[in-house]
Amino acid sequence: MFTGKVNLVKRNKLIHAGVRMNGYMVSGCNTTWDIRDKVTEGDSSDITCKRCKKLLERADENGHVILNQKK
Repeated sequence: MFTGKVNLVKRNKLIHAGVRMNGYMVSGCNTTWDIRDKVTEGDSSDITCKRCKKLLERADENGHVILNQKK
């Protein structure tokens, strides 16, 4: 699992990994954006979303993740 600084998106009670897409910070697990999201920078251990944690398990040492892997 990637350990380091990531963008954190706080939505309701969960904290997601943030990804910048088309100028907006969206959650990594479902790529949605909401005006009420609170975006901060923090450590990857602060993420509470199970799907975002699985994304970070596939990340390399630079934090890059390929979202759609072809088999």
